[in-house]
Amino acid sequence: MNQSSRRIQPVAAALVRWVGWRDPFGCVRWVPPCALAALAAFPPLGWHALGWLALAPLALGLRAGAGGVAAWAAAGWGWGLLFFAVRFAWLQHAFVVQAGMGWLHFVNVFALLVAVLALVPAAVLAGARAAWLRWGLSPLAVLPLLLAGQDALLGAVPFGGVAWGSLAAPQAHTWAARLIVPVLGGAGLVLLLGLVSAGWGAWALPLLRGAGLRALPRRQWIAGAGWAALTLACGWPAPLPPAPAEARPVAVLLVPGDLSIAQLNAQRDTPLPLRDYLARTLTGIADLPLGGAARLVLWPESAVPGVIARGKTLAELSALGGLLGVDLLLGSNALERGREYNSAYLVNGGAFEFWRYDKQRLVPFGEYVPAGFRWLFPSKLTAGEADYAAGTGPPVLTWRSERLGLAICFESILPGHARAAVQGGATLLVAIANDAWLTPAARREHVQLTALRGLEVGRDVLLVANRGWSAHLRGGRAVALAAPGTGPLAVHPALRAQRTPFARWGHAPLALLAALLLGAAAWRRVRAAE
Repeated sequence: MNQSSRRIQPVAAALVRWVGWRDPFGCVRWVPPCALAALAAFPPLGWHALGWLALAPLALGLRAGAGGVAAWAAAGWGWGLLFFAVRFAWLQHAFVVQAGMGWLHFVNVFALLVAVLALVPAAVLAGARAAWLRWGLSPLAVLPLLLAGQDALLGAVPFGGVAWGSLAAPQAHTWAARLIVPVLGGAGLVLLLGLVSAGWGAWALPLLRGAGLRALPRRQWIAGAGWAALTLACGWPAPLPPAPAEARPVAVLLVPGDLSIAQLNAQRDTPLPLRDYLARTLTGIADLPLGGAARLVLWPESAVPGVIARGKTLAELSALGGLLGVDLLLGSNALERGREYNSAYLVNGGAFEFWRYDKQRLVPFGEYVPAGFRWLFPSKLTAGEADYAAGTGPPVLTWRSERLGLAICFESILPGHARAAVQGGATLLVAIANDAWLTPAARREHVQLTALRGLEVGRDVLLVANRGWSAHLRGGRAVALAAPGTGPLAVHPALRAQRTPFARWGHAPLALLAALLLGAAAWRRVRAAE
Protein backbone atom coordinates (compact mmCIF):
# COMPACT_ATOMS: atom_id res chain seq x y z
CA MET A 1 0.00 0.00 0.00
CA ASN A 2 1.46 3.37 -1.00
CA GLN A 3 1.59 6.51 1.14
CA SER A 4 -1.39 8.20 -0.57
CA SER A 5 -3.60 5.16 0.08
CA ARG A 6 -2.70 5.29 3.78
CA ARG A 7 -3.82 8.90 3.90
CA ILE A 8 -7.09 8.30 2.01
CA GLN A 9 -8.30 5.25 3.97
CA PRO A 10 -8.90 7.01 7.34
CA VAL A 11 -10.76 9.83 5.56
CA ALA A 12 -12.96 7.36 3.65
CA ALA A 13 -13.64 5.36 6.84
CA ALA A 14 -14.62 8.52 8.70
CA LEU A 15 -16.96 9.51 5.86
CA VAL A 16 -18.63 6.09 5.91
CA ARG A 17 -19.08 6.28 9.68
CA TRP A 18 -20.57 9.78 9.38
CA VAL A 19 -23.00 8.71 6.69
CA GLY A 20 -24.01 5.66 8.69
CA TRP A 21 -24.63 7.77 11.78
CA ARG A 22 -26.66 10.32 9.85
CA ASP A 23 -28.50 7.62 7.91
CA PRO A 24 -29.82 5.07 10.42
CA PHE A 25 -31.78 3.20 7.74
CA GLY A 26 -28.76 2.78 5.47
CA CYS A 27 -30.49 3.97 2.29
CA VAL A 28 -30.06 7.73 1.99
CA ARG A 29 -26.35 7.30 1.27
CA TRP A 30 -27.22 5.87 -2.14
CA VAL A 31 -29.20 8.92 -3.24
CA PRO A 32 -26.69 11.76 -3.89
CA PRO A 33 -24.22 9.88 -6.13
CA CYS A 34 -27.03 8.47 -8.28
CA ALA A 35 -28.82 11.78 -8.68
CA LEU A 36 -25.62 13.72 -9.41
CA ALA A 37 -24.38 11.14 -11.92
CA ALA A 38 -27.74 11.17 -13.72
CA LEU A 39 -27.75 14.98 -13.79
CA ALA A 40 -24.24 15.07 -15.26
CA ALA A 41 -25.59 13.32 -18.38
CA PHE A 42 -27.77 16.36 -19.15
CA PRO A 43 -26.71 19.80 -20.39
CA PRO A 44 -24.72 21.83 -19.55
CA LEU A 45 -22.20 19.05 -18.72
CA GLY A 46 -23.59 16.60 -21.27
CA TRP A 47 -21.60 13.57 -20.05
CA HIS A 48 -24.16 11.24 -21.56
CA ALA A 49 -22.11 8.08 -20.94
CA LEU A 50 -22.70 8.46 -17.19
CA GLY A 51 -26.36 7.76 -17.82
CA TRP A 52 -25.51 4.08 -18.31
CA LEU A 53 -23.86 3.85 -14.88
CA ALA A 54 -25.80 6.38 -12.82
CA LEU A 55 -28.39 4.01 -11.38
CA ALA A 56 -25.99 1.22 -10.43
CA PRO A 57 -25.50 2.34 -6.78
CA LEU A 58 -29.26 2.73 -6.41
CA ALA A 59 -29.97 -0.77 -7.71
CA LEU A 60 -27.20 -2.16 -5.52
CA GLY A 61 -28.52 -0.39 -2.43
CA LEU A 62 -32.06 -1.66 -3.03
CA ARG A 63 -30.72 -5.19 -3.38
CA ALA A 64 -28.26 -5.35 -0.48
CA GLY A 65 -28.73 -2.17 1.59
CA ALA A 66 -30.70 -1.68 4.78
CA GLY A 67 -34.03 0.06 5.34
CA GLY A 68 -37.67 -0.79 4.86
CA VAL A 69 -40.22 0.31 2.29
CA ALA A 70 -40.98 3.60 4.05
CA ALA A 71 -37.28 4.44 4.38
CA TRP A 72 -36.68 3.83 0.69
CA ALA A 73 -39.75 5.90 -0.18
CA ALA A 74 -38.16 8.76 1.74
CA ALA A 75 -34.86 8.14 -0.07
CA GLY A 76 -36.65 8.18 -3.43
CA TRP A 77 -38.35 11.42 -2.51
CA GLY A 78 -34.94 12.90 -1.69
CA TRP A 79 -33.60 11.64 -5.03
CA GLY A 80 -36.52 13.29 -6.79
CA LEU A 81 -36.07 16.56 -4.89
CA LEU A 82 -32.43 16.83 -5.95
CA PHE A 83 -32.99 15.65 -9.53
CA PHE A 84 -36.06 17.72 -10.37
CA ALA A 85 -34.81 20.83 -8.57
CA VAL A 86 -31.81 20.88 -10.91
CA ARG A 87 -33.71 19.87 -14.04
CA PHE A 88 -36.36 22.56 -13.50
CA ALA A 89 -33.93 25.25 -12.35
CA TRP A 90 -34.67 27.14 -15.57
CA LEU A 91 -38.08 28.03 -14.11
CA GLN A 92 -36.36 30.76 -12.10
CA HIS A 93 -35.38 32.41 -15.38
CA ALA A 94 -38.90 31.96 -16.79
CA PHE A 95 -40.92 32.96 -13.72
CA VAL A 96 -38.75 35.63 -12.11
CA VAL A 97 -36.63 37.12 -14.90
CA GLN A 98 -39.06 36.90 -17.81
CA ALA A 99 -42.51 36.93 -16.17
CA GLY A 100 -41.59 39.22 -13.25
CA MET A 101 -42.83 36.94 -10.46
CA GLY A 102 -41.72 37.87 -6.94
CA TRP A 103 -39.00 35.75 -5.38
CA LEU A 104 -41.05 34.64 -2.36
CA HIS A 105 -43.94 33.56 -4.58
CA PHE A 106 -41.55 31.71 -6.89
CA VAL A 107 -39.84 29.85 -4.04
CA ASN A 108 -43.21 28.61 -2.77
CA VAL A 109 -44.36 27.54 -6.25
CA PHE A 110 -41.06 25.86 -7.10
CA ALA A 111 -40.90 23.98 -3.81
CA LEU A 112 -44.44 22.68 -4.30
CA LEU A 113 -43.76 21.61 -7.89
CA VAL A 114 -40.56 19.73 -7.05
CA ALA A 115 -42.09 18.13 -3.96
CA VAL A 116 -45.01 16.77 -5.98
CA LEU A 117 -42.87 15.50 -8.88
CA ALA A 118 -40.51 13.81 -6.38
CA LEU A 119 -43.38 11.60 -5.23
CA VAL A 120 -43.03 9.59 -8.47
CA PRO A 121 -39.43 8.36 -7.85
CA ALA A 122 -40.43 7.86 -4.20
CA ALA A 123 -43.10 5.43 -5.37
CA VAL A 124 -40.60 3.77 -7.74
CA LEU A 125 -38.00 3.09 -5.03
CA ALA A 126 -40.63 2.04 -2.50
CA GLY A 127 -42.15 -0.34 -5.03
CA ALA A 128 -38.78 -1.89 -5.90
CA ARG A 129 -37.92 -2.36 -2.23
CA ALA A 130 -41.34 -3.85 -1.44
CA ALA A 131 -41.06 -6.30 -4.34
CA TRP A 132 -37.73 -7.49 -2.91
CA LEU A 133 -38.69 -7.70 0.77
CA ARG A 134 -42.17 -9.15 0.34
CA TRP A 135 -42.01 -11.24 -2.81
CA GLY A 136 -38.30 -11.77 -3.38
CA LEU A 137 -38.30 -10.09 -6.81
CA SER A 138 -34.85 -8.65 -7.37
CA PRO A 139 -34.63 -4.85 -7.60
CA LEU A 140 -32.07 -5.41 -10.36
CA ALA A 141 -35.04 -6.36 -12.55
CA VAL A 142 -37.92 -4.47 -10.93
CA LEU A 143 -36.22 -1.05 -10.66
CA PRO A 144 -35.61 -0.69 -14.45
CA LEU A 145 -39.24 -1.66 -15.13
CA LEU A 146 -40.57 0.91 -12.69
CA LEU A 147 -38.25 3.61 -14.05
CA ALA A 148 -39.55 2.94 -17.57
CA GLY A 149 -43.07 3.23 -16.24
CA GLN A 150 -42.15 6.52 -14.58
CA ASP A 151 -40.83 7.88 -17.87
CA ALA A 152 -43.99 6.89 -19.74
CA LEU A 153 -46.20 8.29 -16.98
CA LEU A 154 -44.49 11.68 -16.78
CA GLY A 155 -44.79 12.02 -20.56
CA ALA A 156 -48.57 11.98 -20.19
CA VAL A 157 -49.45 13.46 -16.75
CA PRO A 158 -49.83 15.71 -14.86
CA PHE A 159 -51.28 18.66 -16.82
CA GLY A 160 -50.71 17.02 -20.19
CA GLY A 161 -47.20 15.68 -19.55
CA VAL A 162 -43.92 16.62 -17.85
CA ALA A 163 -41.40 14.89 -20.11
CA TRP A 164 -38.66 17.31 -19.02
CA GLY A 165 -35.82 15.41 -17.33
CA SER A 166 -36.40 12.12 -19.18
CA LEU A 167 -33.29 9.95 -18.73
CA ALA A 168 -33.59 9.01 -22.41
CA ALA A 169 -33.13 12.57 -23.74
CA PRO A 170 -29.28 12.76 -23.49
CA GLN A 171 -29.04 9.35 -25.21
CA ALA A 172 -31.09 10.21 -28.31
CA HIS A 173 -27.99 10.20 -30.54
CA THR A 174 -26.67 6.77 -29.44
CA TRP A 175 -26.80 3.35 -31.08
CA ALA A 176 -29.05 2.06 -28.30
CA ALA A 177 -31.57 4.81 -29.03
CA ARG A 178 -31.41 4.16 -32.78
CA LEU A 179 -32.35 0.49 -32.24
CA ILE A 180 -34.71 0.69 -29.25
CA VAL A 181 -36.64 3.97 -29.46
CA PRO A 182 -38.53 3.40 -32.78
CA VAL A 183 -39.91 0.17 -31.29
CA LEU A 184 -40.34 0.83 -27.55
CA GLY A 185 -40.18 4.63 -27.36
CA GLY A 186 -38.11 6.75 -25.02
CA ALA A 187 -39.42 4.79 -22.03
CA GLY A 188 -37.96 1.63 -23.60
CA LEU A 189 -34.57 3.29 -23.72
CA VAL A 190 -34.95 4.14 -20.01
CA LEU A 191 -35.65 0.46 -19.39
CA LEU A 192 -32.39 -0.44 -21.12
CA LEU A 193 -30.53 2.23 -19.16
CA GLY A 194 -31.86 0.75 -15.95
CA LEU A 195 -30.98 -2.82 -16.93
CA VAL A 196 -27.40 -1.88 -17.85
CA SER A 197 -26.97 0.03 -14.58
CA ALA A 198 -28.50 -2.86 -12.65
CA GLY A 199 -26.04 -5.21 -14.32
CA TRP A 200 -23.19 -3.14 -12.93
CA GLY A 201 -24.88 -3.26 -9.54
CA ALA A 202 -25.02 -7.06 -9.72
CA TRP A 203 -21.35 -7.17 -10.71
CA ALA A 204 -20.39 -5.00 -7.71
CA LEU A 205 -22.51 -6.97 -5.21
CA PRO A 206 -19.59 -9.13 -3.95
CA LEU A 207 -17.60 -5.94 -3.29
CA LEU A 208 -20.40 -4.58 -1.10
CA ARG A 209 -20.35 -7.81 0.88
CA GLY A 210 -16.69 -7.36 1.74
CA ALA A 211 -14.86 -9.17 -1.04
CA GLY A 212 -11.76 -7.40 -2.33
CA LEU A 213 -11.02 -6.87 -5.99
CA ARG A 214 -8.27 -9.50 -5.87
CA ALA A 215 -10.71 -12.03 -4.41
CA LEU A 216 -13.10 -11.82 -7.34
CA PRO A 217 -13.10 -15.01 -9.43
CA ARG A 218 -11.92 -14.95 -13.00
CA ARG A 219 -15.44 -15.41 -14.38
CA GLN A 220 -16.45 -12.23 -12.55
CA TRP A 221 -13.76 -10.26 -14.37
CA ILE A 222 -14.79 -11.78 -17.70
CA ALA A 223 -18.40 -10.83 -17.00
CA GLY A 224 -17.28 -7.30 -16.11
CA ALA A 225 -15.35 -7.00 -19.39
CA GLY A 226 -18.41 -8.15 -21.33
CA TRP A 227 -20.65 -5.72 -19.47
CA ALA A 228 -18.19 -2.88 -20.14
CA ALA A 229 -18.30 -3.70 -23.87
CA LEU A 230 -22.11 -3.69 -23.79
CA THR A 231 -22.17 -0.35 -21.97
CA LEU A 232 -19.74 1.16 -24.45
CA ALA A 233 -21.78 -0.12 -27.39
CA CYS A 234 -25.04 1.24 -25.98
CA GLY A 235 -23.65 4.71 -25.37
CA TRP A 236 -21.66 4.97 -28.60
CA PRO A 237 -22.91 7.77 -30.91
CA ALA A 238 -24.68 6.47 -33.99
CA PRO A 239 -23.80 7.97 -37.38
CA LEU A 240 -26.16 10.38 -39.03
CA PRO A 241 -28.69 8.32 -41.02
CA PRO A 242 -28.98 9.21 -44.71
CA ALA A 243 -32.25 10.29 -46.22
CA PRO A 244 -34.11 7.24 -47.61
CA ALA A 245 -34.01 6.86 -51.37
CA GLU A 246 -37.79 7.13 -51.67
CA ALA A 247 -37.95 10.32 -49.59
CA ARG A 248 -39.24 13.43 -51.32
CA PRO A 249 -36.85 16.38 -50.84
CA VAL A 250 -38.04 19.92 -50.12
CA ALA A 251 -36.21 23.15 -49.34
CA VAL A 252 -36.94 24.92 -46.07
CA LEU A 253 -35.53 28.09 -44.53
CA LEU A 254 -35.57 28.32 -40.72
CA VAL A 255 -35.66 31.95 -39.56
CA PRO A 256 -35.15 32.25 -35.78
CA GLY A 257 -36.59 35.23 -33.96
CA ASP A 258 -34.71 37.69 -31.78
CA LEU A 259 -37.51 39.21 -29.70
CA SER A 260 -37.50 38.89 -25.92
CA ILE A 261 -40.59 38.07 -23.85
CA ALA A 262 -40.63 41.63 -22.53
CA GLN A 263 -40.65 42.99 -26.08
CA LEU A 264 -43.43 40.63 -27.13
CA ASN A 265 -45.56 41.62 -24.15
CA ALA A 266 -44.93 45.32 -24.76
CA GLN A 267 -45.86 44.98 -28.44
CA ARG A 268 -48.97 42.89 -27.84
CA ASP A 269 -51.36 45.77 -28.53
CA THR A 270 -49.07 47.71 -30.88
CA PRO A 271 -47.21 45.13 -33.03
CA LEU A 272 -44.22 46.09 -35.10
CA PRO A 273 -45.03 47.22 -38.62
CA LEU A 274 -45.07 44.03 -40.65
CA ARG A 275 -42.84 45.27 -43.42
CA ASP A 276 -40.13 46.30 -40.94
CA TYR A 277 -40.29 42.91 -39.25
CA LEU A 278 -40.09 41.10 -42.58
CA ALA A 279 -37.20 43.27 -43.71
CA ARG A 280 -35.25 42.23 -40.60
CA THR A 281 -35.99 38.52 -40.71
CA LEU A 282 -35.82 37.92 -44.46
CA THR A 283 -32.75 39.98 -45.33
CA GLY A 284 -30.73 38.09 -47.93
CA ILE A 285 -33.31 35.36 -48.58
CA ALA A 286 -32.64 35.48 -52.30
CA ASP A 287 -28.99 34.49 -51.72
CA LEU A 288 -29.75 31.41 -49.58
CA PRO A 289 -29.59 27.88 -51.10
CA LEU A 290 -33.30 27.13 -51.41
CA GLY A 291 -33.23 25.14 -54.63
CA GLY A 292 -36.14 22.75 -55.10
CA ALA A 293 -39.72 22.66 -56.33
CA ALA A 294 -41.42 23.13 -52.95
CA ARG A 295 -40.03 25.84 -50.72
CA LEU A 296 -41.12 26.81 -47.23
CA VAL A 297 -40.01 29.51 -44.77
CA LEU A 298 -40.51 28.85 -41.05
CA TRP A 299 -40.70 31.50 -38.36
CA PRO A 300 -40.94 30.69 -34.64
CA GLU A 301 -43.76 30.89 -32.13
CA SER A 302 -44.99 34.47 -31.58
CA ALA A 303 -43.23 35.61 -34.77
CA VAL A 304 -45.98 38.21 -35.22
CA PRO A 305 -46.81 39.56 -31.73
CA GLY A 306 -50.42 39.87 -30.64
CA VAL A 307 -53.40 38.61 -32.63
CA ILE A 308 -52.63 38.37 -36.33
CA ALA A 309 -54.88 40.35 -38.66
CA ARG A 310 -56.27 37.80 -41.10
CA GLY A 311 -57.60 40.31 -43.62
CA LYS A 312 -54.43 42.39 -43.73
CA THR A 313 -51.36 40.66 -42.34
CA LEU A 314 -51.96 37.25 -43.90
CA ALA A 315 -52.80 38.86 -47.24
CA GLU A 316 -49.52 40.79 -47.14
CA LEU A 317 -47.66 37.60 -46.22
CA SER A 318 -49.23 35.74 -49.12
CA ALA A 319 -48.26 38.53 -51.51
CA LEU A 320 -44.71 38.49 -50.12
CA GLY A 321 -44.52 34.71 -50.50
CA GLY A 322 -45.68 34.94 -54.09
CA LEU A 323 -43.02 37.56 -54.79
CA LEU A 324 -40.26 35.40 -53.28
CA GLY A 325 -41.63 32.08 -54.56
CA VAL A 326 -42.06 30.56 -51.09
CA ASP A 327 -44.78 29.47 -48.68
CA LEU A 328 -44.72 30.71 -45.08
CA LEU A 329 -45.41 29.17 -41.68
CA LEU A 330 -45.31 31.35 -38.58
CA GLY A 331 -46.58 31.62 -35.04
CA SER A 332 -49.04 34.22 -33.78
CA ASN A 333 -52.24 34.41 -31.75
CA ALA A 334 -55.79 33.95 -32.97
CA LEU A 335 -59.03 35.37 -31.59
CA GLU A 336 -62.21 33.49 -32.31
CA ARG A 337 -65.58 33.83 -30.57
CA GLY A 338 -63.97 35.76 -27.73
CA ARG A 339 -61.33 33.08 -27.01
CA GLU A 340 -57.63 33.49 -27.72
CA TYR A 341 -55.44 30.73 -29.15
CA ASN A 342 -51.69 30.21 -29.52
CA SER A 343 -51.56 29.35 -33.20
CA ALA A 344 -49.44 28.51 -36.22
CA TYR A 345 -50.45 29.92 -39.62
CA LEU A 346 -49.60 28.33 -42.96
CA VAL A 347 -49.70 30.79 -45.87
CA ASN A 348 -49.46 29.72 -49.49
CA GLY A 349 -47.44 32.32 -51.34
CA GLY A 350 -49.42 34.21 -53.94
CA ALA A 351 -52.51 31.98 -53.63
CA PHE A 352 -54.16 33.81 -50.69
CA GLU A 353 -54.83 30.48 -48.99
CA PHE A 354 -54.40 30.31 -45.21
CA TRP A 355 -54.63 27.46 -42.71
CA ARG A 356 -54.32 27.56 -38.95
CA TYR A 357 -53.30 25.10 -36.24
CA ASP A 358 -54.23 25.95 -32.65
CA LYS A 359 -51.97 24.66 -29.88
CA GLN A 360 -53.57 21.71 -28.09
CA ARG A 361 -51.18 20.92 -25.21
CA LEU A 362 -50.99 24.21 -23.34
CA VAL A 363 -48.23 24.93 -20.81
CA PRO A 364 -49.75 24.77 -17.32
CA PHE A 365 -49.51 28.09 -15.47
CA GLY A 366 -47.75 29.65 -18.46
CA GLU A 367 -50.72 29.58 -20.88
CA TYR A 368 -53.54 28.50 -18.59
CA VAL A 369 -54.13 27.89 -14.89
CA PRO A 370 -55.34 24.34 -14.13
CA ALA A 371 -58.58 24.00 -12.22
CA GLY A 372 -58.12 24.33 -8.47
CA PHE A 373 -54.84 26.28 -8.68
CA ARG A 374 -56.12 29.85 -8.82
CA TRP A 375 -55.02 30.29 -5.20
CA LEU A 376 -51.45 29.75 -6.40
CA PHE A 377 -51.65 31.56 -9.77
CA PRO A 378 -54.32 34.28 -10.07
CA SER A 379 -53.60 34.40 -13.82
CA LYS A 380 -51.30 32.78 -16.35
CA LEU A 381 -47.72 34.02 -16.71
CA THR A 382 -47.99 35.09 -20.34
CA ALA A 383 -49.59 38.39 -21.29
CA GLY A 384 -53.34 38.77 -20.94
CA GLU A 385 -55.73 37.95 -18.13
CA ALA A 386 -57.72 35.17 -19.80
CA ASP A 387 -56.36 31.66 -20.32
CA TYR A 388 -55.55 30.47 -23.80
CA ALA A 389 -58.04 28.05 -25.31
CA ALA A 390 -56.83 24.62 -26.45
CA GLY A 391 -57.21 23.56 -30.06
CA THR A 392 -58.92 20.39 -31.22
CA GLY A 393 -58.42 17.94 -34.07
CA PRO A 394 -55.25 16.28 -35.36
CA PRO A 395 -52.11 18.45 -35.18
CA VAL A 396 -51.54 18.50 -38.95
CA LEU A 397 -51.86 20.98 -41.82
CA THR A 398 -51.89 20.21 -45.54
CA TRP A 399 -49.09 21.79 -47.53
CA ARG A 400 -48.60 21.22 -51.28
CA SER A 401 -50.21 17.73 -51.13
CA GLU A 402 -48.13 16.86 -48.05
CA ARG A 403 -49.14 16.75 -44.39
CA LEU A 404 -47.07 18.70 -41.85
CA GLY A 405 -47.18 17.63 -38.21
CA LEU A 406 -47.29 20.80 -36.11
CA ALA A 407 -45.99 21.30 -32.57
CA ILE A 408 -45.84 24.61 -30.74
CA CYS A 409 -43.16 24.87 -28.02
CA PHE A 410 -43.96 22.40 -25.20
CA GLU A 411 -45.78 20.03 -27.57
CA SER A 412 -42.55 19.03 -29.31
CA ILE A 413 -41.32 17.09 -26.23
CA LEU A 414 -44.46 14.99 -25.73
CA PRO A 415 -44.49 11.46 -27.22
CA GLY A 416 -48.27 11.36 -27.55
CA HIS A 417 -48.34 14.54 -29.61
CA ALA A 418 -45.79 13.27 -32.15
CA ARG A 419 -47.73 10.00 -32.47
CA ALA A 420 -50.97 11.89 -33.06
CA ALA A 421 -49.32 13.89 -35.85
CA VAL A 422 -48.05 10.76 -37.62
CA GLN A 423 -51.38 9.01 -37.19
CA GLY A 424 -52.90 12.08 -38.84
CA GLY A 425 -50.71 11.46 -41.89
CA ALA A 426 -47.77 13.79 -41.18
CA THR A 427 -44.73 13.17 -43.38
CA LEU A 428 -42.63 15.88 -41.69
CA LEU A 429 -42.72 17.28 -38.14
CA VAL A 430 -42.39 21.03 -37.63
CA ALA A 431 -41.85 22.54 -34.18
CA ILE A 432 -41.97 26.29 -33.61
CA ALA A 433 -41.05 27.58 -30.16
CA ASN A 434 -40.29 30.59 -28.00
CA ASP A 435 -37.18 29.53 -26.05
CA ALA A 436 -36.60 32.98 -24.58
CA TRP A 437 -38.23 31.48 -21.47
CA LEU A 438 -35.40 28.92 -21.16
CA THR A 439 -31.80 29.00 -20.00
CA PRO A 440 -29.04 27.91 -22.45
CA ALA A 441 -28.86 24.43 -20.91
CA ALA A 442 -32.64 24.02 -21.09
CA ARG A 443 -32.59 25.07 -24.75
CA ARG A 444 -30.17 22.22 -25.51
CA GLU A 445 -32.38 19.77 -23.65
CA HIS A 446 -35.34 21.01 -25.70
CA VAL A 447 -33.42 20.03 -28.86
CA GLN A 448 -32.57 16.60 -27.39
CA LEU A 449 -36.17 15.84 -26.42
CA THR A 450 -37.47 17.01 -29.79
CA ALA A 451 -34.93 14.76 -31.55
CA LEU A 452 -36.06 11.83 -29.36
CA ARG A 453 -39.69 12.36 -30.36
CA GLY A 454 -38.77 12.40 -34.05
CA LEU A 455 -36.80 9.17 -33.63
CA GLU A 456 -39.80 7.51 -31.98
CA VAL A 457 -42.08 8.11 -34.94
CA GLY A 458 -39.47 7.95 -37.74
CA ARG A 459 -39.83 11.50 -39.02
CA ASP A 460 -37.46 14.35 -39.78
CA VAL A 461 -38.10 17.28 -37.43
CA LEU A 462 -37.58 20.98 -38.11
CA LEU A 463 -37.22 23.13 -34.99
CA VAL A 464 -37.08 26.92 -35.09
CA ALA A 465 -37.21 28.98 -31.90
CA ASN A 466 -37.16 32.57 -30.79
CA ARG A 467 -33.90 33.02 -28.82
CA GLY A 468 -33.24 29.30 -29.29
CA TRP A 469 -31.66 26.74 -31.60
CA SER A 470 -32.65 26.12 -35.19
CA ALA A 471 -32.28 22.46 -36.11
CA HIS A 472 -32.97 19.83 -38.72
CA LEU A 473 -33.19 16.54 -36.79
CA ARG A 474 -33.18 13.00 -38.13
CA GLY A 475 -32.66 9.68 -36.39
CA GLY A 476 -32.07 11.33 -33.01
CA ARG A 477 -29.24 13.47 -34.39
CA ALA A 478 -28.87 16.94 -35.88
CA VAL A 479 -28.44 17.07 -39.64
CA ALA A 480 -27.98 20.83 -39.33
CA LEU A 481 -27.85 22.98 -36.22
CA ALA A 482 -27.63 26.74 -35.72
CA ALA A 483 -27.01 28.39 -32.37
CA PRO A 484 -29.18 31.27 -31.14
CA GLY A 485 -28.41 34.53 -32.91
CA THR A 486 -26.61 32.98 -35.92
CA GLY A 487 -29.26 33.83 -38.51
CA PRO A 488 -31.38 31.74 -40.93
CA LEU A 489 -30.61 28.09 -41.63
CA ALA A 490 -31.37 26.44 -44.99
CA VAL A 491 -32.17 22.71 -44.80
CA HIS A 492 -33.53 19.94 -47.04
CA PRO A 493 -35.60 17.52 -44.92
CA ALA A 494 -36.93 14.22 -46.22
CA LEU A 495 -40.67 13.52 -46.30
CA ARG A 496 -41.63 9.98 -45.31
CA ALA A 497 -44.87 8.08 -44.86
CA GLN A 498 -43.74 4.82 -43.17
CA ARG A 499 -44.70 4.35 -39.52
CA THR A 500 -42.45 2.94 -36.81
CA PRO A 501 -43.79 0.29 -34.37
CA PHE A 502 -44.02 2.99 -31.69
CA ALA A 503 -46.01 5.24 -34.01
CA ARG A 504 -48.41 2.36 -34.64
CA TRP A 505 -48.81 0.84 -31.18
CA GLY A 506 -47.39 3.33 -28.69
CA HIS A 507 -46.30 1.79 -25.39
CA ALA A 508 -48.06 -1.54 -26.01
CA PRO A 509 -44.81 -3.37 -27.05
CA LEU A 510 -43.06 -1.97 -23.97
CA ALA A 511 -45.89 -3.14 -21.71
CA LEU A 512 -45.66 -6.64 -23.23
CA LEU A 513 -41.88 -6.74 -22.73
CA ALA A 514 -42.25 -5.51 -19.15
CA ALA A 515 -44.76 -8.28 -18.43
CA LEU A 516 -42.36 -10.88 -19.85
CA LEU A 517 -39.43 -9.58 -17.80
CA LEU A 518 -41.50 -9.47 -14.63
CA GLY A 519 -42.75 -12.99 -15.30
CA ALA A 520 -39.18 -14.22 -15.83
CA ALA A 521 -38.11 -12.63 -12.53
CA ALA A 522 -41.03 -14.28 -10.71
CA TRP A 523 -40.29 -17.67 -12.31
CA ARG A 524 -36.65 -17.43 -11.27
CA ARG A 525 -37.72 -16.65 -7.71
CA VAL A 526 -40.02 -19.68 -7.62
CA ARG A 527 -37.29 -21.95 -8.97
CA ALA A 528 -34.82 -20.64 -6.40
CA ALA A 529 -37.29 -21.36 -3.58
CA GLU A 530 -37.80 -25.01 -4.64
